[in-house]
Amino acid sequence: MRAATYGYQALKEALAAAISAAGDVRRPHALAVVSGLAGNGYVASLLVSHYFRLGATDAARKAFDAVPGAASFPGPASVVRPKPLLYNAMLRGYLAHGLPQLAIELFQGMACPPDHHTYHLAVTACARVSEFELGQRIGREAAAKGFASDLLVGTALVVMYSEAGDTEAARVVFDGMRHRDDAVWTALIAGYARADQLDQALRLFQKMRSADGVTPTESTLVSLVSGFASSGSWKVHNMMHALVIRSGFHLSIFVCNALLEMYAEFGCLSEAVMLFRQMGVKDSITWSTMIGGLVRNGRPDSALKVFRWMVSNSTVLPTRSILLNVIMACTELGDLEEGKWIEQSYVSSEFNRDPSLVTALIYMYAKCGQLDCSIGLLHGVEQVRNDVVAWNAMVKGCAAFGEVPKAIGFTVEMQRVGIDPDAVTFLEILPMISSIPSLKKGMEAHGQIIKRGFQNKRTIANSLISMYGGCGSFRHSVDAFSGIADKDVISWTTMIQVYAWNGHAAEAVELFELMKKTEVKPNRYTFLTGLSACRNTGLVEEGMDLLKCMEEQYGLEPDVEHISCVVDMLCRTGRLTDAHDLIKNTISEHVDNTILWGILLSASRSYGNLVIGEAAARHLLSLDPENRANYKMLADIYVSLGRRDSAYDILRLSLSRGLNSISGCSWTEGG
Repeated sequence: MRAATYGYQALKEALAAAISAAGDVRRPHALAVVSGLAGNGYVASLLVSHYFRLGATDAARKAFDAVPGAASFPGPASVVRPKPLLYNAMLRGYLAHGLPQLAIELFQGMACPPDHHTYHLAVTACARVSEFELGQRIGREAAAKGFASDLLVGTALVVMYSEAGDTEAARVVFDGMRHRDDAVWTALIAGYARADQLDQALRLFQKMRSADGVTPTESTLVSLVSGFASSGSWKVHNMMHALVIRSGFHLSIFVCNALLEMYAEFGCLSEAVMLFRQMGVKDSITWSTMIGGLVRNGRPDSALKVFRWMVSNSTVLPTRSILLNVIMACTELGDLEEGKWIEQSYVSSEFNRDPSLVTALIYMYAKCGQLDCSIGLLHGVEQVRNDVVAWNAMVKGCAAFGEVPKAIGFTVEMQRVGIDPDAVTFLEILPMISSIPSLKKGMEAHGQIIKRGFQNKRTIANSLISMYGGCGSFRHSVDAFSGIADKDVISWTTMIQVYAWNGHAAEAVELFELMKKTEVKPNRYTFLTGLSACRNTGLVEEGMDLLKCMEEQYGLEPDVEHISCVVDMLCRTGRLTDAHDLIKNTISEHVDNTILWGILLSASRSYGNLVIGEAAARHLLSLDPENRANYKMLADIYVSLGRRDSAYDILRLSLSRGLNSISGCSWTEGG
């Protein structure tokens, strides 16, 4: 008996060695089947792992299913349950091949108790498919078995809770872990950054730097910088760069790429260009970020220059991301020649008519008015012919060129050839209908939305509110708003805006007060919409209360648009002193804004207020001495008060500065 056991063990070890060493695993697999060891959990786990490494997921599953009891739960009592090792091999393989849903299904059908590796893999799978509720249940189960403090399980839970936006739960797990490595620190810092809790992210980063045995990694800095790029204030970008330098990662290409993205996001192009030039090594992400940043910040011409320099002087080859940004630059410039060169040199050859690139070209040609080229690509390229995304690009491009009827026509044509519009199609179409405006077309689109089941999609409902408001159907806007069960800030803001469009400023303010009683927080645009309504209808006190609420209750610093709206509102009702005091007491960057002082000077001319007019003019002549209109408005005030000498003096000053006006003329034909 002992000899038989020894022989079985020796055969199993020999098979294990053969499987691990084999390039082609089919031969040792056949030996395992012949010898009866294919049903052994250890041997099967090796086969599963090897097949996954070869990319043979079906063969891996067959090797797994060959183990008695593995694929059936609970299974016959006589069958020995497989150990977690086999399931872990399958779970790990599914995750490596981008099949997290299959991993979850496998976990739920396990015929044996999971171990800490199993929980780690299962929670990771839940995070990948955003199955957060299931992941939380698995996490509670792992905690009940004492695995929550395990490094692997704890890290997976922190990642999952962070991606779900539940940083409190992530912090509880983090604080309960006996040992923490750089990965779990980075995961929680990234979670805080994604959740806009940037102060917490910074504090945790500083704490990490002083923790024993743990140092920040490239991933830590990338997470921190990326968090500030997406949510932080533009004022902190230099602080983040200094933090990177102090941490010793200023030469890391990954961290520098994140910094470059941050500068581009905040529109700090001079800093972005300086960093770009200083980078000794640039990869395709560097070039793509720089080119894309220039395009997004209104410098498409510079973006094309950078691309041409890259093609001529670097070893980096254009990637899909780079070419998408370049095509976007061509679209903004209307540079058809460059766009056609991109199509011929890359899209039609090296990238084999990649669908995303072809779609970008369809939009470019349509926006530039070359509809024949767009149609040729749409119908001629097989990869996009039946792709709703490409049709949406065609619709959007036509609208951008001003061909709204043709854009709407393409939505009809796409249905005629068997392509169903998606939510994006209607999000493109509804604003177009509002711009015409056509209530009939709007109601037809609404009918299609209901027919296709999109009426409960909040983004669609929000767009319907705006569309009906733009078409003058206030009642339908209210109905669309009332039908939204879970209203967001856009829902409330859009409805407030529709009230304002229809002259119902008091109702707009009442709706804002109702919004304050919900959990939805107003944003800057909500306040701007409310302030505009008050300005247009003379509700001065309500407008002043809105501005006060914005600052004191919600902690939002008014932008120049908010201040100018209130200044205009005060000026329209003759409260020039209050308007002057508001400008003087606003933040320093607004005090020197010519728009604000221009509104005040114009109102002073209308009301003949010399004191306020002179004060406004002093600021304007200092800030914008080349603008002749400012001299003219002050002279008009003097004339209205009978001070012609003063008016002549101010006009002579404008002439002495070379600000001569060009006399107007008209052309008429006499008979």
